[in-house]
Amino acid sequence: MKLTKRAGLAAMMTCMATAATVAPAAAGQSVPVVVPLQGLETALPLDAPTVSTGVPIPMPGSPGGPRHVVGSLLPSPVLPSLPVTTEVPSTLLKAPLKDPLTDDHLGSAALATPESPLRAESPGAVLGAPLTPPKAELFGLPALDEPHAGLLAPTLHGSPAANLGLL
Repeated sequence: MKLTKRAGLAAMMTCMATAATVAPAAAGQSVPVVVPLQGLETALPLDAPTVSTGVPIPMPGSPGGPRHVVGSLLPSPVLPSLPVTTEVPSTLLKAPLKDPLTDDHLGSAALATPESPLRAESPGAVLGAPLTPPKAELFGLPALDEPHAGLLAPTLHGSPAANLGLL
């Protein structure tokens, strides 16, 4: 085997190994983040809360294609909506509680939000042609029609939740 074939084979194997390790990382759809708040302890006379959350990674989907509408020359919608799905990551906010009279540690107040799916669709556009389909009474010629245009509203679907308690 020549050196160039071996180098090409090694490059291909490296690309395949990289793709195999990157794909599971993107499957989680969020990047974990811990917010550093320890600097508050030097400025304020209290223990700093801890915040751990994630940054969602939006995954675009495939838009629905235009469909033929009976009685219209143009397909509908002219500009389809683009769906984007992601998962709102779980978040945990913990703040230590102290008794103001005795400085005893009472526990921690916690606010937790579980992961929840989120789906959004971009706006789309609908456009009506200023001509009708060919008419028999006009010898196969189209008639004039009122043109119309419209926007499809963007949508957002999700069901976030939160839990508040003491630890």
